[in-house]
Amino acid sequence: MLNLFISTIYLLCTFSITCICFKKYGRIGLFVWMCVSTIICNIQAIKIIELFGFTTSLGNISYGAIFLTTDILSERYGEKEARKAIVLSFFTLLIFTLSMSLFLKYIPSSIDTTNDALKVVFDFLPRITIASLINCILSQLIDAKMYKILKERFGKLWVSNNGSTIISQLLDTVLFVLIAFGGVIPVVDMIEMGITTLLFKVIIALLDTPFLYYVTHIKENGEL
Repeated sequence: MLNLFISTIYLLCTFSITCICFKKYGRIGLFVWMCVSTIICNIQAIKIIELFGFTTSLGNISYGAIFLTTDILSERYGEKEARKAIVLSFFTLLIFTLSMSLFLKYIPSSIDTTNDALKVVFDFLPRITIASLINCILSQLIDAKMYKILKERFGKLWVSNNGSTIISQLLDTVLFVLIAFGGVIPVVDMIEMGITTLLFKVIIALLDTPFLYYVTHIKENGEL
């Protein structure tokens, strides 16, 4: 129950921050928030939890915020701006990962108590980053493209938002689980994680729809 409670609060906070970033700072705010969310979700993805009795990795909610941000950019500014944000966010992640890898090469002091803990997290991060970079090229760009296609075909915001996210997340989940956890955890657990992760991502996509509708009714910098 504690995991569910934390997840609910975190989801509301994360999606609210996405809207606030747009309302206060417009497109630039979304670009910055997408970069921050990308780093957060890739660190969170290292931790595996149980939710409703199923095994899944953390980071799904923060990743949901990334797709919400992409859809807002697509809706308000077009596919081209969404692509810019995707490329920028993963350049940020790449720089962060390389910096942390170099950081771990320092020889710690004899009185240091943090190096082993940092190695546990950031030695695994490059593998997560590789998975994310591949997903960037495929799933998020597909999300932006599918949003445009569905919007032009159906003209319904909820169809564009949920349809593009669900389609891209199916590909994203398969690739991410295989690359990030292949050979690290048993195959059966990988399959369970993949199914539950996709399910949670679909639920999160449905839950972010009201926030996207809200954003369509406000202008940048708090102007109604």
